[in-house]
Amino acid sequence: MNLNSKNIILIFFIILFSLIFVFVWNKNYNNDLYKNEYYGIIQEIKSNGKFENSKVLKLKNSTDFNYDFWIYSPIKNDLKINDSISNEKNSFEYKVFRKHNSNGKFEYYKTLNSKP
Repeated sequence: MNLNSKNIILIFFIILFSLIFVFVWNKNYNNDLYKNEYYGIIQEIKSNGKFENSKVLKLKNSTDFNYDFWIYSPIKNDLKINDSISNEKNSFEYKVFRKHNSNGKFEYYKTLNSKP
């Protein structure tokens, strides 16, 4: 292959586009890896069994308990069935919302941690 100016410029652009593609793909892949959004209405509550006062939850429209998320609740009535729970990305805090009988809407109740 004769290395004239056209070939050198073409090779440079191919390498540049390849590097840009790899960096963009790697960034998107890593962002999806750390996405921890967790939210829904609690259907069942079960003790984790590994740590005292830690619970695992089964949400509505879910088939099984999610053992990836442990919630530490030292008080018995911190979590109830039909409470709504949400977790933001990369956070160890879970916000619990409880439905009130007077207006039927979910209102903020408490923040719980996944670690004691």
